Amino acid sequence: MRFLLVRLSSMGDVVLTTPLIRALHRRFPEAEIHFLTRRQYKPLLQHHPQLTAVHEWPPANSLRDLFWEGVIDLQKNLRTFPLRWQLQYRAFSSFPKENFRKWLMVRFKKPFLLRHVVERYGRALRKWDISPDELGPLEVYVPEAVEEKIHSLLLSSLGEVPRVAVGLGGTYKTKRWLIEYYEVLLNRLKLPVILLGGESEAREAESLARMLSVPVVVGAGRFSLLETAAAIRLARLLISHDTGTAHLGAAMGTPTAVLWGNTVPEFGMTPWKVPHTNIEVKNLSCRPCSKLGYSTCPRGHHDCIRALTPDYVEKRLREAFDIARLV
Repeated sequence: MRFLLVRLSSMGDVVLTTPLIRALHRRFPEAEIHFLTRRQYKPLLQHHPQLTAVHEWPPANSLRDLFWEGVIDLQKNLRTFPLRWQLQYRAFSSFPKENFRKWLMVRFKKPFLLRHVVERYGRALRKWDISPDELGPLEVYVPEAVEEKIHSLLLSSLGEVPRVAVGLGGTYKTKRWLIEYYEVLLNRLKLPVILLGGESEAREAESLARMLSVPVVVGAGRFSLLETAAAIRLARLLISHDTGTAHLGAAMGTPTAVLWGNTVPEFGMTPWKVPHTNIEVKNLSCRPCSKLGYSTCPRGHHDCIRALTPDYVEKRLREAFDIARLV
């Protein structure tokens, strides 16, 4: 018996599908469980003990030659639609994306509360008598050698492990906090910091590091996905935008504060089964302006981010977490 899970992108969405792997394994312990994703996200899955194999998109001929008990499409768009004809299977399943309700929220600012995306993914397993209520935490497995490498690097650079990890990434600028706000907040917290992100955040991270008076390590643009995960696990608090880093933090079990810009927690993308707080500007008439984001604010003021002042964010952090215990 074989199952194929399909989620091509992005980093956070791939991580959010991982509870389905264990749920399938519990229900069918002898089954092979395969995963199809893009090459850059394979490291997030390739060490998972319940996965038989991780395959790269586009699907190879070898996948077409196999017979699948179930093909579970967690991407559900025009790229994966042809799988219905390309693969041999007993059952094909997908999940409710709730795009219409998201559109209503964006268009009319209706305060719908969507089911968490993990629960929506879980509905794809109902054909095999698996309830969304059975889904556990997010899981990303980091090899011990990678964890030891990052632990040693942080000890040698900081003299201790970082107390705060900051995910600077975010595809859309309307989701990202201002660098001058980070400067004020992190200097006030007076805790060792590690700055994380991809290559596109490397220059910003270097600039921010020069502004800080606290011990800091720049991992943005330097760490692989698994090295980033290891660094987050070592931190006692993660600060992230509404992006994949927040979900990687949840997979590492690290308490997380999410800074929300043009998107809203009601979209169902909050950190899953980990202590977290959502920091946002409520009752802003133009928010949410998109289910994803923009390179610039459509109205030109960017109030959803600018009103998240360092004073307000620090206050919310101290209310949600025992900052004194991080020292």
